[in-house]
Amino acid sequence: MKKEEEISYAFLFFIANIVLIFAFAWVVWDEFYTTRPWKKYQKEYYALELQKLRDDYEDELLAFQHPYIQGKYKEVQEGLNKAQEKFRSPVIQDEYKKKLKELRELDTKELSPLRFKGIVTRNEVMEAAYLYGLHKSEESKRKIKELEKKGTKIYAKMASIEARRIRVKGRLDEITSEIMMYSERIGLYTNAVDNAHEKYEKLRKKRPELQVHQVHLKDINKADRCMSCHVGINKEESVSEEQPYAGHPMREVYLGNHPPEYFGCMLCHEGQARSNTGVEEAHGEVEFWLTPMYRGKATQSSCIKCHDNSVELAGGDEIWKGLRLFEDLGCYGCHETEGFGKHKDRMIGPDLTGIRSKVDPEWLVPWLMGPKKFRPDTRMPNFRLEEEEAKAIASYLWQNSKEFEPVAGGGHELESYIEKGLDLFESVGCLACHSDIEEEGMVHGPNLARIGEKVNYKYLVTWLLDPKALQPRTRMPDLRLDVTDARFLAAYLMTLRSEGYEENLEAKAYLRDIPDVEWLENSSIAREGERLLNKYGCFGCHKIAGMEGKDKIGVELSVIGSKEMSLFDFGLLEHKILGEVGLKHSVENVYKARHAWINAKLSDPRQFDDGRYRRPQDRLRMPDFRLKKDEVDALTTLLSGLREGELPDSYVKKMSEEERYLAEGKRIVDKYNCMGCHQFTIDRLGLDDGSEIKGIVKLEEEDSLYFQLWEDNERLGRKAGETVKVKKKWFKNRIRSEGGDIASFIIDYHVEVEGRVPEEAKVFTPPLLYGEGSKVQFAWLYRFLNKPVNLRPWLEVRMPTFNFQPDEVTSIVRYFATVDNEKYPYGFFKETYEGYIEKKEKEIPGYLAKARNLFESKNVNCASCHVRGDLTPEGGGPSDWAPDLLRASKRLKPGWIARWLKNPQLIQPGTKMPRFFRKGAFQEIFPGTPEEQIESIKDLLMNFPLDMLIQKEPE
Repeated sequence: MKKEEEISYAFLFFIANIVLIFAFAWVVWDEFYTTRPWKKYQKEYYALELQKLRDDYEDELLAFQHPYIQGKYKEVQEGLNKAQEKFRSPVIQDEYKKKLKELRELDTKELSPLRFKGIVTRNEVMEAAYLYGLHKSEESKRKIKELEKKGTKIYAKMASIEARRIRVKGRLDEITSEIMMYSERIGLYTNAVDNAHEKYEKLRKKRPELQVHQVHLKDINKADRCMSCHVGINKEESVSEEQPYAGHPMREVYLGNHPPEYFGCMLCHEGQARSNTGVEEAHGEVEFWLTPMYRGKATQSSCIKCHDNSVELAGGDEIWKGLRLFEDLGCYGCHETEGFGKHKDRMIGPDLTGIRSKVDPEWLVPWLMGPKKFRPDTRMPNFRLEEEEAKAIASYLWQNSKEFEPVAGGGHELESYIEKGLDLFESVGCLACHSDIEEEGMVHGPNLARIGEKVNYKYLVTWLLDPKALQPRTRMPDLRLDVTDARFLAAYLMTLRSEGYEENLEAKAYLRDIPDVEWLENSSIAREGERLLNKYGCFGCHKIAGMEGKDKIGVELSVIGSKEMSLFDFGLLEHKILGEVGLKHSVENVYKARHAWINAKLSDPRQFDDGRYRRPQDRLRMPDFRLKKDEVDALTTLLSGLREGELPDSYVKKMSEEERYLAEGKRIVDKYNCMGCHQFTIDRLGLDDGSEIKGIVKLEEEDSLYFQLWEDNERLGRKAGETVKVKKKWFKNRIRSEGGDIASFIIDYHVEVEGRVPEEAKVFTPPLLYGEGSKVQFAWLYRFLNKPVNLRPWLEVRMPTFNFQPDEVTSIVRYFATVDNEKYPYGFFKETYEGYIEKKEKEIPGYLAKARNLFESKNVNCASCHVRGDLTPEGGGPSDWAPDLLRASKRLKPGWIARWLKNPQLIQPGTKMPRFFRKGAFQEIFPGTPEEQIESIKDLLMNFPLDMLIQKEPE
């Protein structure tokens, strides 16, 4: 045996060193390429940013080297050289040096000592004042006065020197002014190049900062490290279109309202934000991770975690579309979903308790078997019923339907009835909500193209006279038709049938029993119908006799976005559905798998039964809505966002009082389709200089708009009310006006039939409601909405009676008030209170009498057009009349009357009301400025007639 000290361990040390070297190499590799991939992205981002700045510099340099720019630059450079040569002349240099020396001596030898003395004197005055406050001695008082005199002399001398200094400095500036002027001009050509080069050099010399960027979301105690890789996500300009180097799309909308320094990225995108060891890990796209990353429009799923679902969000078009579809399709009728179905007065489907009085039996069975064959745009889904099933359901509905007392009358087949009905359909306002052309689909209410095949004439007449009497929760308003007009309109609607309808009717096999149709009254068939109605949950959307108060049949969807994948039934289609999104198993990417299942369910709800045996009672029941791909995607985005768990209040957007008023009012405006008739907003153009102009587009050409301004515009050099030509290249964005859809039909009619010009025909359209909150008194508006009256006799389209719910009118009125920032609910109008007119009479004797003379004068003569209570204008007919002025004091706000009288065309372009009051006019009747004349008419209208009772002024 060798002694210990003689044994060699060289081989072991060699092996250990090899292991150590490999371990060190592995640690370095792991540090830079395995566990720290963000370093590579940060280096690459730095290189891309540097390249972008270099490209910017080269672009600026290339622009500077353009022959035209170089010519201008050389001209300015020559001017600068001449100015510098002139400045270097002995005479100028001698004067410049003398003035510069004089300026320095004034600053250092005269002003500085005096400033010091002034400070010392001020401190001595403060000290003496303090001592006087303590002792009230005459000595202190005398000293204060002496010091104040001394200070006055010092400041006077300083002022004299300052004046001399200004003169000297002015001469120095005058000597160098030419050099400064040319230097500034040189800068106009070189500044862009110099700035670009400076930015490039500054970044080139800067060492890339390789570090983890972490945001700590304190309120939920989570770390967000996404910006370690996405370094440029919050930069104003992107260095690349590829991730992770690109900037955030719509940065101002998304990051402007959700700064990543506070919100991070995970609140919207989900993922495993704490991880930075790899892309898949950070995105949460690994097995069993419950919240993989949302991409693209799917990210909008997260919006409803923080935002109220009644408000449309900028940049949230996909989630908003999903929300509206969920409401419009009535998904919550079968599925309990938190936050939906809050408005109990909303009707998803029509009331079926009176169906036997409404539809013809020959229509009902094919409708139940395939609703979209009859009306492609209907919200009614296809339950894929067999003929016997459809007949059973029809039988139950028929036998459990009450009769109603129809309005008697006939003649609907007369040509004269049909012609008059067509005129009414096109003029009374039906086209705001309905279309009679099948290809146009649904407008707001159902398409009426084949209504004559569905509804019987007597029901239509009764319905048109009072819709809510037959369907209490309908949104259809009361057009206040008389019986005759209702018959005319119903007669026209009965002609809306498909070609060959009568021949097809005779060939329908399921009506072979006509006229008896015995199966409709068969009780055993009705019992089977009852079972089917319960099975398919038809009572979730419709009111059905004997099925009131039943529970919803679908699964709850409130947290479907968090539902375990094991609870989703793929049937035999798991490999097919998951394979389409690149997955083998659902645990690989839970979000993709859930998204794929929801997409498949919405596209074909019963496909999961394919290939397997299911008992009839166990088969899937969800009907087919025949959704388009974009609709499926929008609904999937919404459903993916319905997740369990709530964020802290600090992240939840709390609506202000004004925002709640606007949201609730807008909901009701949309519910009753007020924008179908009325234009609510005006056009807005965002110009390239950052300003915005408001107005109305009068004419649109390929490269420009003729735009009537709503406000004065300095850039365009035009006043409010004037029309200006705006080049399309001048504006960055355009926000189109909302509402007034029926206007095009009315204008086309008056242009084509009556030969009017479009601008003149606009007067026959429903009034513009932009600024309505600043126009009308809210008490009057509340009464008007509850019980409309005819304000504009010349309009054929009429304001219907909506029979609003009690709180809906309040919400609409408050909506208009909030939009125009008006005080709600009360307003003080001094013109109507005691003492106002008396004061005016003292200032201008005979004030109201002069106003009346102006009102009745030949060139104004308001009574020639305006109704005044029972008095109507002489000559012409209602189409030539103007609104009742007796209503003005209770209806209009005085401020609006004054603005209207000043320039009616500005408020309602195309109005027949002329502009009367101009400088120098009517001086023999009412001497004064146009503003004073307008005020007198306004005061007259607010106290019209003169013998009306005057309210007492509130204490």
